[in-house]
Order: sequence, then structure tokens, then C-alpha cells
Amino acid sequence: NDGTSYPWNDTAQLNYLLPQVREAVIQTVLHVSRLFPIIRFDAAMTLTRKHFQRLWFPQPGTGGAIPSRAEQGMTKEEFYEKMPKEFWREVVDRINTENPDTLLIAEAFWLLEGFFVRTLGMHRVYNSAFMNMLSDEDNAKFRAVLKNTLEFDPKILKRFVNFMNNPDEETAIKQFGGGDKYFGACTLLVTMPGLPMFGHGQIQGFEEKYGMEFKRSYWNEPINWDLVHRHENQIFPLMKKRYLFADVQNFLLYDFFTGNYVNEDVYVFSNRVDGERGLIIYHNKYAETKGYIRQSVGFAVKDGNDKKIIQKTLGEGLNLPEEGYCIFKDYNSRLEYIRKNKELHEKGLYVELKAYETYSFLDFRVVRDDEYFHYAQLHDLLNGRGVQNINQTLTQVIYQPLHSPFEKLVNVRKFEELIDSKNPDKIVDRLSSKFSDFLSEVKKYSSGENEIAIVKEKVLKKLKLALNIDSEIKKINLDKE
Repeated sequence: NDGTSYPWNDTAQLNYLLPQVREAVIQTVLHVSRLFPIIRFDAAMTLTRKHFQRLWFPQPGTGGAIPSRAEQGMTKEEFYEKMPKEFWREVVDRINTENPDTLLIAEAFWLLEGFFVRTLGMHRVYNSAFMNMLSDEDNAKFRAVLKNTLEFDPKILKRFVNFMNNPDEETAIKQFGGGDKYFGACTLLVTMPGLPMFGHGQIQGFEEKYGMEFKRSYWNEPINWDLVHRHENQIFPLMKKRYLFADVQNFLLYDFFTGNYVNEDVYVFSNRVDGERGLIIYHNKYAETKGYIRQSVGFAVKDGNDKKIIQKTLGEGLNLPEEGYCIFKDYNSRLEYIRKNKELHEKGLYVELKAYETYSFLDFRVVRDDEYFHYAQLHDLLNGRGVQNINQTLTQVIYQPLHSPFEKLVNVRKFEELIDSKNPDKIVDRLSSKFSDFLSEVKKYSSGENEIAIVKEKVLKKLKLALNIDSEIKKINLDKE
């Protein structure tokens, strides 16, 4: 009985105040650890001293959570004498000594997630706040959880198991839907530090809520292939980048400034590993917003035996140089973008977001401009827009002085005019100046040494011959006759 509903009818309640009971359970845990590399402890929060006393031996005058246990109450001093240490601390210490390769995961609610990893030493703990607060769009509270954790110890983040459903909860498709909100939350699931956990049938879009006692599903649900394919396109490529997102050494959470205030509905964070960078942005609200990503929230850094809280700019977080440009790709739209590094350091990144919109910026690379300022031209031409292939767009910028005069010479209208004309030589002569413009650009780009006038004369002579070939053939046939 956890005091929230009816007593459990499939679980025996043991008296953990008895040392021999605690030791018997620990021996069972050690036995299981020799058979399996991972153990999950269900409803582990009920065995913390605070809640075990509240449920089974309530302090006098409190009544407790289970009315029938009121007469079994005892003072905190009496209780602590019988249970001098936290049971889970004993379990973790024994596992670490006798079978340290075992991964221990605790299912812990009631806002005890941090306590289980900080104090009790559990290797991983279910982060129910992830599911509940994202689903309810309680964004300010969830960001507060993240900020408080970062200010205490960022390493705790990588010990959370993030999930969007489990057997005790409604399915992910029911809680988040199957659209942009689901895929925004799912993007956070696979790109935040810690351990991402997918529920049974989540990727297929199954709606049946099942329990661990089920031998089979009761609903004959078809696979939602549109959902599966969107996972393949949007989520799986990010899962292959878990090495980039899993750790916290370079993880930063940012504030999203809309004007002079922080929009708590927008989640922004970056991470880095071995020169590779990632920047994730998700707007968890049915609304539109726009603003700048400039500075991270505070995070704890050890300074000897002390701890200090520092912040970084977006440019520092992405480890970008002050000069040059950075080019990056959104894995959702497949569009590529270019930004000035100096602007990212000083102003931040400007972003406009629709309802539940997500950006997954990866494949960052730093480039420096050449003597012709081609990247500056590309940056100004795009003006913040994304393109399918930035190298192709850059090529167009570089060769624009060639393309422009070439297109004036070579186009459908000019060809039709030449073919239909009864005096093509006249039209060719009219093109002479435009052809000179084109050849001068070609010479400039190729650093050629040929004289433009000579090249132009040869080409125009051949063009006139080609245009007059019909009349020349007719002359030859007449001479034969």
C-alpha cells in the first residue's frame, strides 16, 4: 500500500524495521544481480525512511497515510533507532562492493528523483517530471527543476531516466498526441543528458494501456506507419548522435528572451563533444513566439573545495571563434543556415517559433571569408533563411558575375530570335557587346591570358556559320546541279 489508492493485492508488505528482513532482501537483490546486468526497483520511494514511517509507523498525532496504521505509530527517534540507515543506501553500497557491474534503476516519484541519485547513490532514477510537466505544458516548473539541478550539480542530469510513458501511465500517443508536440517532446527525450526510455508500442503509436501482468495485448491495433516513418526521419538520426548529447560536461541550458523577459515555454540547450556541436530548440506551447538565445542559465562548477555558479553566452557554449561564420543544419527540415560568429557571441541567435516547433541544429562548421567576401555575400543574400544546400548556394554567389552576363546571352528568347530571324548575322552583331562582358568576366575568374577580341571573333564566326548552315547547304546543292 502506497497510501494513494487501494492496497496492492499482488505484493507482500515486509517489515523493513527488522534487520533480518533488510538483509534477506539485500541478498535477493545480490542474487538477481548475478543473473541480470540491470535491476529496476518498482515504487522505490515507498522504502525511504520518510515515507516508510509515514505509511506504516506514523509519528504520533499525524494519523499517517493509512488509517489502520495509526495505532502502530512511533516517534522519529524510535523509528531511526530501528532503521539507522536508508535501506537503498545499504543496497547501493553492497552492490557497489559485491557486484559493481550491475546498473540499479529506481522508480521514484513524490519529487524524490534528486534525493535518490544525490543521497542514496542510485545509478539511475525515473524522471517523472519530464513526462508530467511536458505533457501538462507546465514549462516554468520543469525548467525550474532543470535549473535547480544544474545549480546543485549538473552531473545529476545524466542519471535521470527520461520517458513519455510507462505501464502505470497513459500511453505516449494519448498524452502527447501524434503531431508536433509529441515529436518535440520526443526530441528532448533523445537529446537531453541521461537515459532515454521508450514505452512499449510508443513508436508504433499504440493506444492500449497495458500492465506488466498482461500476457498479451487485448486490442488488435494496426501500426501507425506515418508515425513510424516520422520517427525514422526526425528521431532516429538524433538517437545515432547520443554520444553528443548523453554527457553533461559541456551541456548548457539557455534562456529564450522575448523582448526583456524570458519565455519559459521554450527549451533551448546545447552540447559538445570532440569538436562536434548540437543545439536543440523546442517551443512547448500552442502559440507563436520569437526572440533571442543569448545566455545560458547558471550552472555549478567546482573550484577546489568550493562551488561557483557561472553562465556562458551561446557563442561560448558552442565554442565558436569570434571571427568568421558558422554553417549548421536543421535535422528536421534538412535546411542549412549561416550566421556570423560575432553576432552569436554578442547578440545571440534570433529564432521565430510556431506552436510546438522544433529545431535540431547539428553539423556545425566554422568558415572564414576569402578576399572576395563570398561568405559575407552569402550571409547577406540569405538574410537568415535556410537553403537545401548551402555549398550550391555559395557557388551561385561566387559565380554570379559570370551567370548574369551568361544568362543575358543564353536564354530561350534569344535562341528563338536567332532561329526565326531571316538575318541572324544582324542579331549576332547586336550581341557582340554582351558577349564581351561575359568574356571579360571569364578572363577575370580564370586568370586567362588570351585576348578577348580574338576569342570573341572566333566564337561569333562559328556562330554565324552555324546559323547560316542551311543556306550554305542549299548553295552547295545548287552548284552540284
